[in-house]
Amino acid sequence: MDAKFWIEKWEQQQIGFHLPTVHPMLSRHWPTLATRPNARVLVPLCGKSVDLVYLMSQGCRVTGVELSPIAIRHFLAEQDLEAEWSEMDGMPVATVDGLRLIQGDFFHLNSHIVGEVEAVYDRAALIAMPSDLQERYARQLQALTPKAAPILLITLDYDPAEMSGPPFATPAEQVRQLFQGRYEVELLEQVDALADNPSLRGRGLTGLTESAWHLRPRHSPA
Repeated sequence: MDAKFWIEKWEQQQIGFHLPTVHPMLSRHWPTLATRPNARVLVPLCGKSVDLVYLMSQGCRVTGVELSPIAIRHFLAEQDLEAEWSEMDGMPVATVDGLRLIQGDFFHLNSHIVGEVEAVYDRAALIAMPSDLQERYARQLQALTPKAAPILLITLDYDPAEMSGPPFATPAEQVRQLFQGRYEVELLEQVDALADNPSLRGRGLTGLTESAWHLRPRHSPA
């Protein structure tokens, strides 16, 4: 998986991963993170997700990171937002109404560009990567959050013999292996998601589980 793969997906509008509505696990479980008002929230690989709008409606200051300029343009147009554009460390940045959208490769980010992060929401970043890149992603996420921030993570799991990703099967043991050194890993919800994903069923899946996780920094009180 490389940057070109995702750029081409957006150019060809092969974006079956995009949801036109707020993810139900986000609205159900975001309050469990107990973020303060105006919390700075990082959303990696955000696409044009309306989850960004939901987080803003909760009073969060949101920083989305997206590789595709098409995704960012579409988001701003669909939400009728006029952003101010600037550049940081060679990356274009759109800013509007408490929202920053950084257009660039997540793995090329640094904490100077991202700024302080008080919480993270990941619905489509980790599962977009095979296991070797997932390990790199987890390391990069920790590098961008030196003050460990709580994470609401949503994953998918299935029999990888039935389908090759993306999205990639990410079982519970993988989540724990990636994050338990720094976080307490709590499973919030697990549902059978096959009926809600006909495109994945069409690719051969006979079972699909979606899970929501609260990754709580170990230095924080339970």
